[in-house]
Amino acid sequence: MYEERFGTDWADLTDDEALLRMFALGVATELGHPNPDEYERLRRVANSSYGRSVLELSFQEGRQRASDDRAEFESDGAVWDHLVEDETEVSSPASDVGDRSGIESLPEAVVRAPFLELGRDELERLRLPELLRREE
Repeated sequence: MYEERFGTDWADLTDDEALLRMFALGVATELGHPNPDEYERLRRVANSSYGRSVLELSFQEGRQRASDDRAEFESDGAVWDHLVEDETEVSSPASDVGDRSGIESLPEAVVRAPFLELGRDELERLRLPELLRREE
């Protein structure tokens, strides 16, 4: 399931791609196709504990939605198609995750919080002024 749709030969992923893959991996795991090696690789994409916890939330959400939707469909393939194939159609090869159909259906808990996306200049505003810093 997961391997056929996404493949596992990637070298680098954006945060949004990793989030989407983690959701799909959660669905596949719930449907009896776990891939622990890919799970660990995807977790390593995140460069902070916050990022890893967001990826874990996406994985758990995939498992939960697959579990909840399983009774509505006749086969595991139909659940996969409903949750992953139908919701991850790419409108163009260069599109971002925001352009994927159905992506708004992911819970807010697994979407990157914009207030945490601070650039270098914005972080500098949060630091103590240089005259108040201790010299080490």
